[in-house]
Amino acid sequence: MAATIVSTPATGAADWTGWITQQGLTDRGFMRVSLTEFATTAASLIGTGSVFELAGSIYSCTETSISLAAAAASADVAVYYVAIPSAGGTTCTFVMSDTAPTWVDAKQGYYASAASTSRYLGGSYIGTAATYFSKFIYTPDMVFGQLLSSNKTRPLLRDIVETGDWNMSATSGINVTVAMKIIRIRGIDVLIINDASTIVERLDSSGLSGDADGNVALTGDYAQLTRRDGGGFDDGDHQATSFNRGWMLIDYEA
Repeated sequence: MAATIVSTPATGAADWTGWITQQGLTDRGFMRVSLTEFATTAASLIGTGSVFELAGSIYSCTETSISLAAAAASADVAVYYVAIPSAGGTTCTFVMSDTAPTWVDAKQGYYASAASTSRYLGGSYIGTAATYFSKFIYTPDMVFGQLLSSNKTRPLLRDIVETGDWNMSATSGINVTVAMKIIRIRGIDVLIINDASTIVERLDSSGLSGDADGNVALTGDYAQLTRRDGGGFDDGDHQATSFNRGWMLIDYEA
């Protein structure tokens, strides 16, 4: 299936013509799009019920696949989801392109160019073995609150990852796998909770000595968490097992 155009009613009455014109202006840039498999690494489809405006026309979607554009790389690449209208404009197909879009004021959306009718809806990052990370759909808050002011086309997202078991008294460090490419990570905080679940502190908080009680480093596809010997976490309050020791708050570029 594909996205199909929603017809605009034809009328000669001036009031109706004015109303239709107003609706067209109000609808400009409209987009309410969802993805299947949004929270997994599987390939996504455009979700049934998705609706968006493209170059003055409104399209309504049934579940539709997103193919890889012919010129796009197939792994380790940031891609965008692009809606491309057919020659007659009555349907749309969707591709993943590794070419960044341009914001077009007159169309209130991201397009391939000011003259193009190919609208960008969002994107993801393709890892190896056809895995898809960092999926996003453009929203007004994202576009006007973050992207246009920073002249970027890919948003900064946040992921929260549990550290899992860590007996900090017995073990000075652990490795925690992260899903996104580490070169796309822009910030990371680690929160540690005690065995009684009554105190939460940053891993790099400073003890009485003034030295940081722990540290986080990124390498390969994981984060290395370490605590300082003799520091605030090297005690009897952080040694329970079968217990999630804390959380990593990861800010990354999609």
